[in-house]
Amino acid sequence: MAFSMSMFRIFVFLCMLCSCVLGLENITVNIGIILELDWFGKVAKPAFEMAAEELNRTGQVGLVLHFRDSQGDPVRAASAGVELLQSGVVAIIGPQTSQEAGFVAELCDTAQVPMVSFSATDPLLSFYRFPYFIRLPHSDAVQMKAIAAVVQQYGWRQVVAIYVDNNYGAGVLSPLSDALLQVGSQISYRCPIPVRATRDFIRAELYKLMTMQPRVFVVHMTSEPGISLFSVAKDIGMMGEEYVWIITDGFSSVLDVLNSSTIDSMKGTLGTRTFIPISADFVNRWRNKFMAEFPVKEEDNPAKINIYAFYAYDAVSIIARAVYKLHSEGIRFSFSPSPLSRRKEVMDIKIFRQGSQLMKLLSETDYVGVSGQLRAREGELADSPYEILNVVGGQAGGGYRRVGFWKDGNGSISPPIDENATVTWPGGSESVPRGWATPVNRNMVLRIGVPEKLGFNQFVDITRDKLNKPEIIGGFSIDIFQEIVEKFLPFALPYKFIPYGNGNITPSYDELIQKLYTKDYDALVGDFTILANRSKYVDFTQPYSESGLVMVVPIQKADSSNALVFLRPFTPGMWIATGGIFLLTGIVVWVLEHRKNNTFRGTPGKQIVTLLWFSFSTLYFSQREKIVSSMARGVLIIWLFVVLILTSSYTASLTSMLTVQQMEPTITDVQSLLASRAPVGYQVGSFVGDYLQQQLGFNESQVKPYSSPLEFSVALSKGPNNGGVAAIFDELPYIRVFLSTQCGYTMVGPTYRTGGFGFVFPKGSPLVSVISESVLELSESPEMQRMQSKWFNMTACTKAGAQVQSNRLSMESFWGLYLMTGTASIVALVIFIGHLLYNYTRNSRSPIQENPSISAHVKSFVNYMDQKERKTRSPAPTKNFNSNYSPNSACVQSPMSLSATTTEQGRASSASSASLQLDSEIEQEEEEEEPQGNDVNHSIKYINS
Repeated sequence: MAFSMSMFRIFVFLCMLCSCVLGLENITVNIGIILELDWFGKVAKPAFEMAAEELNRTGQVGLVLHFRDSQGDPVRAASAGVELLQSGVVAIIGPQTSQEAGFVAELCDTAQVPMVSFSATDPLLSFYRFPYFIRLPHSDAVQMKAIAAVVQQYGWRQVVAIYVDNNYGAGVLSPLSDALLQVGSQISYRCPIPVRATRDFIRAELYKLMTMQPRVFVVHMTSEPGISLFSVAKDIGMMGEEYVWIITDGFSSVLDVLNSSTIDSMKGTLGTRTFIPISADFVNRWRNKFMAEFPVKEEDNPAKINIYAFYAYDAVSIIARAVYKLHSEGIRFSFSPSPLSRRKEVMDIKIFRQGSQLMKLLSETDYVGVSGQLRAREGELADSPYEILNVVGGQAGGGYRRVGFWKDGNGSISPPIDENATVTWPGGSESVPRGWATPVNRNMVLRIGVPEKLGFNQFVDITRDKLNKPEIIGGFSIDIFQEIVEKFLPFALPYKFIPYGNGNITPSYDELIQKLYTKDYDALVGDFTILANRSKYVDFTQPYSESGLVMVVPIQKADSSNALVFLRPFTPGMWIATGGIFLLTGIVVWVLEHRKNNTFRGTPGKQIVTLLWFSFSTLYFSQREKIVSSMARGVLIIWLFVVLILTSSYTASLTSMLTVQQMEPTITDVQSLLASRAPVGYQVGSFVGDYLQQQLGFNESQVKPYSSPLEFSVALSKGPNNGGVAAIFDELPYIRVFLSTQCGYTMVGPTYRTGGFGFVFPKGSPLVSVISESVLELSESPEMQRMQSKWFNMTACTKAGAQVQSNRLSMESFWGLYLMTGTASIVALVIFIGHLLYNYTRNSRSPIQENPSISAHVKSFVNYMDQKERKTRSPAPTKNFNSNYSPNSACVQSPMSLSATTTEQGRASSASSASLQLDSEIEQEEEEEEPQGNDVNHSIKYINS
């Protein structure tokens, strides 16, 4: 703050210097100020005069301030505005309240005279609505974000807005609602208080609030009704531990001047107001000015400064800076009559010709004033953060402490209230209130709607007495809720069950949820399924029971006398996959062995028969073919392991089918039902009927409603051809109850997931989170198991029905084995082909290199692949019998020596015949297969002969 005052003095000095150097004329500027000269106006008036006096000392700009007293009346404020505009002012400062400022802003737009507000915070007073309006403080829209940040920090879900019933109060409702929605909260109730409301009126409104659950109150009003509000709240006990009170800057800015009794009545309150860095020098000068103008005793009227005194000083300063800049550019101010002023009372308003230029300079303001950084942005100059205050009581003119900060543009709270700060809440507690409580009026009990079902009474059991009045007996859902309320909630929750239905038919659950939405009930308890479309209108607790839509059908005895019963152990898909993997393995082994093994060579027909025979003979481990390739042996080892498991599984499954009585469902999937257009059933009143039509594609004529497990059984027993149904669709908990009482049925097909069963509350109800936590605690306790055993007994029917499943083997059980053997076969095949290609590209001398077409290369490679692989014989034994022989010497020998050499080689061959006899059979086969056109082989045979 000392720095800002120094900068201002430098500015004054520069003004004086420029006036001396440039020789500018001294100008006089008239500025109008509209105030209510109560204590608020008395605080601001000395600040206006201080700024004008200090600027006038420059000798360049002569500011003349014209004060008008509005007496807090918007009409008087408008009249004062007309009077000032008729006198030729270049700017108007004020008035104090937003309601007054709205009238004057319209007049200033007409006269093109800038209006600078130092206190009006109504969001409706914007630069876009009034082009000649600019203000120093933040609008209340920004302040509501700060309050929402506090609400978010403590996790409060519902807020009650208490506001003064005028434009200033009502203007914050929309910004507050928007800010709360962004943090997951909402305004649950709006309580307007007239400006001059009596204590009796306030007491009646507060009693009304005591009958509601929310306990977080945001108070947006000025000091006069605010003091009465907190006085009454303390008298009737609403400043206790379970309450939260948050005040806005319209009230928190005057905490310094409140007496000790008012401060004590507000103990524990939180408040937001703009943070102003206080300068001791400025405060002392202001106090001297205040005491000189209002000479009273300090104890009678203590001179307490507030934030609006700082804004008042800066309002004059920014106007003076803009006026001087225009004057330094040689612009002179002038006025003209208003052609639009036809009404007599505004006929003499003058149009300020240079008003748009002055407004443009004001909207470009960017400097540090006594109130902090002033940077124009969308018609607002303040760039200061908000401070969060906590009223702790104890003394007049204070009794509060700062517990945090919040600045617009920094996202959420960082946090707005310091985590290390100690906050005193109403009642003196330091524990954070949960923000809601049970209504004080015990006659206001929770009205809980309960569906009156005709069947499945295990969930909600309602009977009727002799007078046909419904009476709730119990049920699983009822027991869960009562257990939570009695043993898990940390507070008392009075409630009353109200049955919904006529006793003749199960009511529609969607209709019951609609009645909760229209506030006919406060909550719903029963077997309500959590669905996405329902969650748009109500809130559900955590599910207390799992759920899911399933299909139940009759079961029948499987026919084991069928001639094709041997095909039943495998599903059709399993048979196809098994045949495919057999062929794949045979093909891979044939490719790996074809070049080396004569067994896998021959005519095409012979090779095909060998391939098929080898593949399927492995099924009985009866293959006789010798395997030569190492890779083929590896593939075969893995394949034989798979065959062992397949044959064992098939044998076990077929044995079971032929020796044990088998039961099978009449229908196995939903698709067959859709194709046959057979009728299906569902439980009346539930969402299942719509789900079958909208999601699964059943026609409306196919679905039939039923009420009880007995009706389910009768419909299934009749069947679709005798007026019954082919299948029943319902949620898993109901089907379990049905199977526990009716034998001969089973669940088939997939389970369509749903959210489970939960309790239902209105949107934003604070009870949702508390009861959800209690549901989780109950689910983890043994008590949940006890209640399930009480209402749902697993009988022999249930267990038998659960065991009736298809025992045919499918790919789901064997895909891992098939993947393993298939991968091994493909990897071996790829490696072999790659190696063959490598040898082909190195050793091939085919003349097709002259014609490099793709088809020619492919044909050449296929021929190469079909050739018999030769074994390379080492010439070492021959060298031992004739060490002098070499290829070069053979070329120069005479015929006689060649004959002698040949004879000696023949002897050596006879001497080594014993060692070569071991593989003579293989040699003979190779010689039979060798092509006779090789020139080198012919030469060698000729020499040997």
